[in-house]
Amino acid sequence: MLSDDEKEGINKEELAQSSPDDPSTNDTKATDHTEDNQDSEKTEDTFESLSKKYEETYDSLLRAQAEIENTKKRVIKEVENAHKYSIESILQEIIPIYDSLSLSCKFDKNNTNIEKVLEGNKMLLDMFEKIFDSNNIKEINPLEEKFDPKYHQAISTVEDTKLADDTVSEVVQKGYMLNERVIKPALVIVIKNN
Repeated sequence: MLSDDEKEGINKEELAQSSPDDPSTNDTKATDHTEDNQDSEKTEDTFESLSKKYEETYDSLLRAQAEIENTKKRVIKEVENAHKYSIESILQEIIPIYDSLSLSCKFDKNNTNIEKVLEGNKMLLDMFEKIFDSNNIKEINPLEEKFDPKYHQAISTVEDTKLADDTVSEVVQKGYMLNERVIKPALVIVIKNN
């Protein structure tokens, strides 16, 4: 076992070996300091790189949001225009009929005959039928058919033993369908026998 004096001597030797004048100790400290500087530079480079990526990403996000807003505005404008001008094509077909009717009303009553008026009315009906065909509008004319509340509107009932109950006996006004959708039901009188 070592005495107290021997222990003290060993501790002094260890201290002397690790003194600041010892070049091996200085090398270790210098290496540690160099490594700290390198770590610090790497951290700064990483931070700058991440900052740059963040700015680029944020800029891209702002541009994407602006593009979405512009697209929304454009779509809203297009929908508004579609609603405003949706009947434009059918109006272009109806206006000539209106013009023809306007001209026919300007004729002198003394110089017109019934045959010309009927001929003009037939021409107008032909024009309307072409409009209906081109726009997929179909007539509902259910004379002597079974009453169907999806397509017909009963305005009164009558008795007629010759026909079965719920049969349309008279069409007061024709109905119309647009692309298989009723836009005006036919006004009809329906058979109701006691």
